[in-house]
This record gives sequence, C-alpha cells and structure tokens, in this order.
Amino acid sequence: MRASLTFFSILCLSIASLLAQNIEQKRNSDASGTEGGIAFIHEQYTTALNKAKTSNKILFVDAYTTWCAPCKLMDKNVFPQAQVATFFNQQFINLKLDMEKGEGVALAKSLGISAYPTFLFLDGDGQLLHKGVGFQETQQLIDLGKAASNSDNALSNWVKKYENGNREATFLKEYALKLAELYDDRSTKVAEDYMTTQTDWNTPDNLEFIYRFVENTDTKLFGYFLKNKKAFESKIAISDIELKIQGLVTDRLFNEKNLPTLTYADSIIRMVYPQTAERMKGHYRLNYYRMKGDRDQYAKSAVAYFKKNNKSADELSEAAALFHEQIQEKSLLKKATKWAQKAVKLDNSYLNMMILAQLYADINKKDKAQKQAQQAIEKAKTTNEPFDDATEFLKTLK
Repeated sequence: MRASLTFFSILCLSIASLLAQNIEQKRNSDASGTEGGIAFIHEQYTTALNKAKTSNKILFVDAYTTWCAPCKLMDKNVFPQAQVATFFNQQFINLKLDMEKGEGVALAKSLGISAYPTFLFLDGDGQLLHKGVGFQETQQLIDLGKAASNSDNALSNWVKKYENGNREATFLKEYALKLAELYDDRSTKVAEDYMTTQTDWNTPDNLEFIYRFVENTDTKLFGYFLKNKKAFESKIAISDIELKIQGLVTDRLFNEKNLPTLTYADSIIRMVYPQTAERMKGHYRLNYYRMKGDRDQYAKSAVAYFKKNNKSADELSEAAALFHEQIQEKSLLKKATKWAQKAVKLDNSYLNMMILAQLYADINKKDKAQKQAQQAIEKAKTTNEPFDDATEFLKTLK
C-alpha cells in the first residue's frame, strides 16, 4: 500500500511538473507573438539595455498595451513570420514592454509615446535611434528595422542634424513630415522653423503645409491660419476649417491636465470668436470653475452669466442641477429654482421637471416638489422613459 502511494505521489508530481512547463511555454509564446517568431526576451528594460550594449546590438522594443487591437494583430500575423524573425533575431535584442505597467509607464512619458503600437530602436545607453508607429505589414517592419540599422536613415541622425543647426529648408520640411508620421510632438516646432525660411506663406504648397501642422493654439501657425482663413478656403472646405479651429480651441481650453489661465482663455476666445466673445467668456467661466472644483466661484459666475445672457433650456437645467448637487446656501438655491422653472417652460422634459422638483425640495417647498415629481412621472409615461428615480424621490418626501 505504501509503495502504491509513493508511486502515485511521484506520478502527480511529474504531471504537475509537465503542466507547469506547458504553462510557462504558453506564457512565453503569448508574450513573443507565437512560438518560433521574434525571440522576445523576458527581462527588465534596464537589463535589456545592458544586453544590447554588451552584445553591441540595438534594442528593439515592442511598446504595446493589453487593449490595443493592432498590437494583438502584430503578435498574431507579423511577429511569427519567418523572414521577420530571422532579421530581428539576428540584428536586435528584442523586448516586449507593456507601457501601462512597471517601467513602461515612465518610458512612455519620457519618450512622448501616445499611440500604440510604437516600435522603439535604442542603443545600449537608451538613446532613441529610430521608431515606428502603428500596425506594420511584414515588409514594412523589416524596412523599419533596416532604417534603424542605417545611421543615415535613422531618426537619431535627423535629430543630430537639427540639433547641430541644420536649418536648410528641404531638410526642415522633410524632418517635420517625418516627425509627424511618428506622432512626435516636435513636429510643430520644426514646421514653424521651416516656415521661417519661406518668404511667401500664401503659396498653395505652404497653405497645405500650414494646415497639416496647425496642431495647437500656442503657435504662430495657428495665428496665421486664423487671420488668413479665406486663403485656406480655396483648398479646404469651410466646414473642415471651422471644425479644425473648434477642435483646437476646445482641446486647449478644456485640457484638465493643463488648464489655461482665464486671461489666456479670454484672449483665445476674443481672437477666435470676436462677435460672441463676451457671452462665450462668461460661459467658459462656468466650465472653468467646475473643472477646478471651485464651488463658490462657479456659483458667482453662474449668477453673473444668467443675469446678462439669454439662456437656453440646456444651460439653465445644467446649472440648476449643479447647484442642487453642490450648493447649500438657500439664497443661491432659490436662484437655481428660478432657472429650473424657466428651463421647464422652454422644454418640459422629464429630466428638467425632475431637476425642478429636487430644487423645490432643497428650498423646503415639499408640496411643490411632490406635484412636480408626479408631473414628471406622467411625462415619462407619455415618452416611454423610466421614472424609478422619481418614484424614489417621492418616497423621500414622506
């Protein structure tokens, strides 16, 4: 009996060992695309750099994220290809790095990586030699690797030429376009350098170039674009021009990570929308203080804004709802109640009616709150909207 148990135990350990090996092989296979493809090492970034340095090779980094669909396609369709594996395994030390975990987070920030997949080629000291962005077909990836291996074509060579003072027009234009293809933020500065070499910014080629590189409101290109919209209309649809301007202004003014000062915001609004600047400045202040979480200034700005400007139902109900959620001062809640009343007159939607009901409750007018909530329920029934929140609200009034 004891011998049987011993044999059984050994058998279980053997099976467990085989299963563990299979799991490890699958993990390695999953991390490297598929078995037999590019031989990605499973090391820390700094360790991989040291290996590249000691072997006198370039480090290739597949900078990916787990949610990136093109990254998964690279793993499935490109990295396993024999010609890709042969070239990359001979030429590079290959590393996969999740850019949202561990060392990847800091590396993504330092290199300005914002699109995935991004393919990095670095020397043993961590200097970026070349990179590519987005899904690459088999030959594209091989060509990218060849460019990284050729110092004349590598991005690092372009960077050195620029840093050493090359401001020749053809070079600057090609360099700006190259950086733009790689989603590199330096492209705008180089594009502006190129435009300083041009005596006439109004040529068809230059207008097209400017439109391509107007990426934010803090540049000379944006100022020129704004002042010369008519010139651009000969090549670009007016609707596209307006959408681009609107997008650039929105991106700058509502960037919560880099919120502009009100003085800057006012200057942009005046420059872009001179005819409606005062109204837009007032409305922007509502959003500005809301993004900053400054309830007191938000409340003051809302009162000032609605005192001076005609109001839409959406504006009124939005401000009223925020007062209900964040303000306790009764005098301000009474103002918000008036806004909600006007919103219901303009648009007696279920949502607007419920905002008014809640504000009636806030100012201790429970009878009106109950009546308004019941009217909201009747409205919801006619529009086939759910009204569970109204039912729950009525319970709180009892």
